[in-house]
Amino acid sequence: MPTPSCRTTSLAKSFSSVTQKTTFTARPLDLQQAVPLGTPVKIFAGTYKDAAVSSIVIMTVGIPAKFSGSRLDMLAGNVVIVRSCVQKLMAEGFDGVLLIATNPVDVLTFITQKESGLPVTQIIGSGTLLDTERLRHILGEKLNVDPRSVHAAVIGEHGDSSVAVWSAAQVAGIPLALYPGADTLPGQEELLSSVRHAGPEVATLKGNTCFAIAAYVRRICEAILRDERSVLMVSTLMAGQYGLYDVSLSTPCIVGNCGVESVLELHLNEAEQKNLEASAGILQRAHSQLQTT
Repeated sequence: MPTPSCRTTSLAKSFSSVTQKTTFTARPLDLQQAVPLGTPVKIFAGTYKDAAVSSIVIMTVGIPAKFSGSRLDMLAGNVVIVRSCVQKLMAEGFDGVLLIATNPVDVLTFITQKESGLPVTQIIGSGTLLDTERLRHILGEKLNVDPRSVHAAVIGEHGDSSVAVWSAAQVAGIPLALYPGADTLPGQEELLSSVRHAGPEVATLKGNTCFAIAAYVRRICEAILRDERSVLMVSTLMAGQYGLYDVSLSTPCIVGNCGVESVLELHLNEAEQKNLEASAGILQRAHSQLQTT
């Protein structure tokens, strides 16, 4: 893997044949013109050969999103594009960390890990990091406390079957249920529903989601490039955690220079374990259905 001084981040995009060349040239030009106000950096429209020598490649390719229905509905279209990009990248000898931010992120993380041949540690899905921070924001807002003091986790699918780990939620070490004002909070299902629908709501209002997900993708990259060993909610292949196998989903992971350096297993109550197993089953069925079509 390249030394830190050689590290770059590559972003693959898919465009229509009509606008591809113009857009591919215009995007880096637009970004280049912002460089004087920031840290010196070289921005250019690269090739798969350029991407292959990067420490991190961020996969954001996909068909235009539809804001109704499930993220899983995007699988059939997006898997074709992701597979093509992964094949071209691997053909150039890529051996860095591949960060998947294309929906449905968990199934595509699983497929990418199986088809790339890279170690499990080097394939990361952006997962429920964004969902977790949305929950912290909502709780902080309703409790009138800095969301950075709220500790809560959303695990499982980045989608309609995500699981909030209420049993471990707390504010500054105080269990959420005992925190002053917690009795005025909406019900747990209502709060989780707000988290699940936050993305589609933003996309419906402004046409897409970009700022929040970009911030959290950046956070994952920082943890890798700085070898922080930070605990982040990202999607990775399960190898017996929670009794699950052959599925990628989110749980707390230690993220450092090599990618997912270890997977942490939360202590779930019976209902949370059951919901997580149901979430895993939905993801596995989506993959199985894809194989039969």
